[in-house]
Amino acid sequence: MQDTKMENTELLNGYLAFYKGKQYEVYAKTSYEAQQKAATFYKTKKAYEIAVVPAEKDNKPVIHIAVD
Repeated sequence: MQDTKMENTELLNGYLAFYKGKQYEVYAKTSYEAQQKAATFYKTKKAYEIAVVPAEKDNKPVIHIAVD
């Protein structure tokens, strides 16, 4: 039986959080959870000011492509 308090990073996705020109990498199950973790890291009460984008899914990088 595994300890339920231990988070396995294999199950988590990587996200980049941006806040006031700063960048923070966080691992979470969802983008909302990543945003909340970043808000705690930056010590802000306004989590909606933090932009979160996926950076890694299933241990593979996520590639963003700009389209006209």
